[in-house]
Amino acid sequence: MAVVNKKFYNNETEYSDGSVEDDILDIVKNNDEYEDIINEDLRWPVFYHLSHLRENLFNWYPFRKDANLLEIGAGCGALTGLFCSRVSDVTAVELTERRSKIIYNRHKDLENLELFPGNLNNMEFDKKFDYIILCGVLEYAYRFTPTDNPYVDFIKKIKSMLSEDGVILVAIENRMGLKYLSGSKEDHLGRWFVGINDYPDVKTVRTFSRGELEEVAKEAGFEHYKFFYPYPDYKFPNVIHTDELVEEMPVPFTAPNYDRSKVKLFEDHIFNYTLAQEGISKYFANSFFLELRNSDIPRESDDFAYSKLSASRDRKFRTCTNIYKKDNGYIVSKSPLTKEAKQHLENMNSFSKHSFGKIKCLDSVMEDNNLNYEFIQSPNYSEQITDMIKSRSDKSQVIAKLKEVYLAMTANASKREDFYSDEFKQVFGDKEIKGAFYGEDVSNIDLILFNLFNVNDEIVAIDYEWCFNFPVPIEYIFWRSLNYEIVHNKIFKSFFTMEELFKAMEFNTDWIDTFRSWENNFSKYVGSVPKPKQKIVSGSSMVKKANESDKNLREKQKEINKLKKENKKLKKKVNLMESSNSWKITKPLRSLRK
Repeated sequence: MAVVNKKFYNNETEYSDGSVEDDILDIVKNNDEYEDIINEDLRWPVFYHLSHLRENLFNWYPFRKDANLLEIGAGCGALTGLFCSRVSDVTAVELTERRSKIIYNRHKDLENLELFPGNLNNMEFDKKFDYIILCGVLEYAYRFTPTDNPYVDFIKKIKSMLSEDGVILVAIENRMGLKYLSGSKEDHLGRWFVGINDYPDVKTVRTFSRGELEEVAKEAGFEHYKFFYPYPDYKFPNVIHTDELVEEMPVPFTAPNYDRSKVKLFEDHIFNYTLAQEGISKYFANSFFLELRNSDIPRESDDFAYSKLSASRDRKFRTCTNIYKKDNGYIVSKSPLTKEAKQHLENMNSFSKHSFGKIKCLDSVMEDNNLNYEFIQSPNYSEQITDMIKSRSDKSQVIAKLKEVYLAMTANASKREDFYSDEFKQVFGDKEIKGAFYGEDVSNIDLILFNLFNVNDEIVAIDYEWCFNFPVPIEYIFWRSLNYEIVHNKIFKSFFTMEELFKAMEFNTDWIDTFRSWENNFSKYVGSVPKPKQKIVSGSSMVKKANESDKNLREKQKEINKLKKENKKLKKKVNLMESSNSWKITKPLRSLRK
């Protein structure tokens, strides 16, 4: 059983999400799984504290199994269970008793967990730690470290608790993050541009730019450290980047603030591509994950270059794709995030031995439940086509490039009508289209442009997750590749419509609705995790409203100016009348009338 140790507790209550924490306590007392509850209750604190997606921040990290770990600011235990599964001993510190109760009830069956409610500054431990976690903690150091240099002094205190070869892992927002530049409110204060403006008149909380965070680390005595870049941010990352590939593989999505409204001033990810081309996107990452090392010994994380975490799916499909440095290149390794996902990787390994038309799958090897294959460093088809559009190629040239892919897909296929089997309907639904389509007995619907490369004059596919032992219309598979670009690639979307592409390919546009229906059913088959909806106001709509207001103001001003002129004329007439002899002569009569 987990242990709660109140040795250092002094009734601290000053940090809380309010009464919703009582609801969270009831949930963890009465449930072992929270996904169904989150589906019904998407309040931000419930989602934030209970969603398994929080684990993405550390799922990829190579912890030493025989190590011990101190988690400072454990919150409601969203990460605590993961740490207990990765190391031999976990000590978790959380300020308030209520949150400690939540952690305990959530993880009470774990034998390697000891909880300490209270303020860390009042605690002393009789051991050193191999890992110390500061996730969303450093930014509050001013509140709890009353010194002239609280952030540096706080890290110095934490450093004194490290083992000789220990590591501090810091997760914190970047005050210069692209999401803040493009219209998101600062996470802690809920104000626009307060971090960008370096927190004027704010002392209670602050985050740092990359250079500032580096200076804090150096002043605290750390000579050895490594930056990682979680995207969209450290709270719910899908991608973990490093300096090795962050500029070569810029992320194609924007960063949501689920608990804050956003004014969308521009497209984050399009601008991020520009920053990557300039070699500076890492300075505008929305968050940092900083590894502070107490010694210069080599670590497994030295070889880590990139991770993509596919944890929003059904449990049987949850995987992590890591890229590691090897010799003078890289190797890709897929690992399961759940026990159920092991079979998914074995299926992938089996399908990697297939070719689909003239598209060859990159061969893979299974090693210790991991699926390993070569990393291809050349541009994929999505990047090639995007570059063609950006270089102002004719539409006919881009369509010719797309047809190249379609012809490769259909090279060995024949027209057939036997698609709508029970297996097909289980994945794609009951809707059918009359007529014949190209198809093969084994299908790969994951042939999106992002997964296709030119290697030695062949088209090679990577990441072949969605393969089936039954025929699927290749026209639909090709539509998926186009649809992926339209959804995820704003440059492509601004260049083509789906109807325009279908006409160029001589496809029937009536198919589109059915293809979308199949895709929706496939998405349900894969599974997805509901997330709170973010209120987004576009910058263009604000400009439109401002222009309308300006127009109305100008019209009102014209009316005012017109009335002023009329008033001036009337005053002139009154003055003439009052200065006339008749007005002067009749003055006694007016007085008598009064």
